[in-house]
Amino acid sequence: METIAVTGIVLSAMQVQEADRRLVLLTKEQGRITVFARGASRPRSALVGVTRPFVTGEFELRPGRDAYTLLSARPREYFDELSKDYDRMTFGLYFLELAAYFSVENVEGLELLNLVFLALKALEKGKMPVPLIRMVYEYRLFVISGEYPQVFQCAVTGKPLAEGYFSLARREALCNECAGGEPGLIRLDVSAMYTLQYILTAPLQKLFGFAVSAAVYEVLSGLLAAWKKRFLAREFRTEAFLPELAFPRDGEKAPD
Repeated sequence: METIAVTGIVLSAMQVQEADRRLVLLTKEQGRITVFARGASRPRSALVGVTRPFVTGEFELRPGRDAYTLLSARPREYFDELSKDYDRMTFGLYFLELAAYFSVENVEGLELLNLVFLALKALEKGKMPVPLIRMVYEYRLFVISGEYPQVFQCAVTGKPLAEGYFSLARREALCNECAGGEPGLIRLDVSAMYTLQYILTAPLQKLFGFAVSAAVYEVLSGLLAAWKKRFLAREFRTEAFLPELAFPRDGEKAPD
């Protein structure tokens, strides 16, 4: 029978029946797909080590009516270091659940796949504070979905912005002159505005290699929380298990 090869990452794995597993893969070619791995839970199965979350590589599949069947896999990355740190592993699982939500079935998913991979790599390396990795990752998910804050020009004058205010009601930013007394505005000074513009537009390869002050993080994480509350009206199972990690105060080293 016809088979196809896809490049992707295992977002979730669930035991079904006695020895099979039901996988959700995010793939470059087909976006989010459902895959069944027959006998993958048996200790001697060739699939036992490649049918768990975080495994990234090439997967050989046989298409079916409603799902695919996994025939073989060539893993490239296991992200084993994440499993050695409960906090980072938990955030990694949260990232995978978000990716499953934001991905689309049978639609090319290269950009999202690259974002997930780089975010997990950043978690694994531990050089960037975990709260900052999470914030950057979530902002870029909204960029991919097309529902991100517009902070590049004033909503009234159309002029480019170096600082100003963000209006959740408008979903856009305003310059200092146009903000007036409009209620519910979030102040974005030069540093916060530049940082948010960078997060929304930087190449993915440069997205997880910068630092921000605690003050900028507080402003941008607050804006993101308000944005999620308004435009992401659902709860994620893994979010309930996320540890409370404080963002390092200026001058402090990020925790290992």
